[in-house]
Amino acid sequence: MEVVFRFSTAALTIEVAGPEGFARPHIEFLMPYVRRVTGAATAADAGPAPVGLQNIAAWWNRTVPATANPSLQDTILLFAYYMRTYRKTVFVSEDIRRCFSVMGLEEPKSLLQILGTLKREHGFLLNAGRRGEYMMNVTGIARARAMLGERRDGDGAAAPTAGPGPKAPDAKNLFRD
Repeated sequence: MEVVFRFSTAALTIEVAGPEGFARPHIEFLMPYVRRVTGAATAADAGPAPVGLQNIAAWWNRTVPATANPSLQDTILLFAYYMRTYRKTVFVSEDIRRCFSVMGLEEPKSLLQILGTLKREHGFLLNAGRRGEYMMNVTGIARARAMLGERRDGDGAAAPTAGPGPKAPDAKNLFRD
């Protein structure tokens, strides 16, 4: 199916056209900018969760090892790592809230504080431009890959290591430090 996405402002016109498999990741990457420019302050204002976020439960069950018992901070880091899989490198707290919601988990009341801790104390996140925008740095990516049991091949490509099957997150274990 051929998809055409066109967005124009006084200073800029963006068009993405092509097969759905090509266009979808590009459009999802552009949507935070489009929402910001059009005044849709949050993802909740923009309608249902982006297709990428709707797939997080399937990704989690397929990718996170059953032996993983991520803390709340690690869960948030894994959510950020997941978003990178569909080229959403810059995220805001609302994206993380959506991940919790799609997964059927209670969102932490101290989410902004936890994001700040991941950035300042642990050095896993960076400011991505505007206030409240984050992105993973190489240390955060390495931490997520380690939790997922991925190793790096000699050519730098990530390769999963053999391990037990996936496990959905356990809400009681998410909220420990």
